[in-house]
Amino acid sequence: MPTFNILSIDGGGLRGIVPISILQKIESMTGKKVQDVFDMIAGTSTGGLIACCLTLRNNKNQLSPQYSLEQIADIYTRYGNTIFPIRSGIDKILHRIVSLLAPSYSPEGLDRVLRQFISQQTISEALRPVLVSTYDLNSNQPVFFKSSEAAGDASADARIYDVCRATSAAPTYLPAYSFTYKNQLITGIDGGVFVNNPSMAALAEISRYGNAGFYHKKDGTPVAYDDIRILSLGTGSYEGTISEEEAVSWGQLQWITRITDIMMKGVNKSTHYETHEMLDQGKYLRLSIEIRNEKYADMADARHATRQYLLQQVAEQVTENPEQLNLLQQFLSNLHY
Repeated sequence: MPTFNILSIDGGGLRGIVPISILQKIESMTGKKVQDVFDMIAGTSTGGLIACCLTLRNNKNQLSPQYSLEQIADIYTRYGNTIFPIRSGIDKILHRIVSLLAPSYSPEGLDRVLRQFISQQTISEALRPVLVSTYDLNSNQPVFFKSSEAAGDASADARIYDVCRATSAAPTYLPAYSFTYKNQLITGIDGGVFVNNPSMAALAEISRYGNAGFYHKKDGTPVAYDDIRILSLGTGSYEGTISEEEAVSWGQLQWITRITDIMMKGVNKSTHYETHEMLDQGKYLRLSIEIRNEKYADMADARHATRQYLLQQVAEQVTENPEQLNLLQQFLSNLHY
């Protein structure tokens, strides 16, 4: 009997190359495309972008994905500096001053990349069920873009482009993004402010609607709770601590460079605990890396050296780590597809 396999991908800016690298290893281990292993893909921020790219339909073959993992990785490598331009010297100093009063980056770079690689498809057309989060400042409510809901409600059938812009509008980095959804104007910011790790949101979605006809296993039968498997992929986190002296003396300038990562890290750990407690052993696996050097921790760092450091850490801590590979192999053996 097939299981219902959920892939959950965290937010984390250009650190999205971390889960992409792990997914490439999974394709190597299984001999199958990610889209054939997993029945649903959930993502927040950069994880939402990856989820959307993985579920875009090929224009020439509607049953195939538009992009391979290698192509998605190449987009991150080639266009990271377009989204988050590298600055140095006096330009870097001026940028830090300006970012105290406005978003650190213009959305024009992200806009150009999305328009180049994301077609006019809507979320209902996704190759696999997809769930992507944002936070609406107008209603002060989380919003989940769901392909299952969009299939039966035209007002919920958002363009993939709009979904990507809304989920990736990280506070302090990029401005909020407004568009009409469900006949209401929403102003979305990065879903990571409340659910950077979307695994629990995906579990709640399937737990509620798995038997209601919205989701099915590959054999066409409804999804029972016991069928659910979740692989949760992080983008890495810097585990450096803030001293008591720093915490009581820091002002806006010091906090602004760390607050987003602190919030996301706390949310990630809370979600991991909750999801781990909700599923039996062998049905849930969380993989990520520890970023051990603070100079490589900024999620908007497009430098080649940072990318190489992250890929090296993925290899050392996950894809070439015997203990982690054994856990991954055991988890994959519990997936039936």
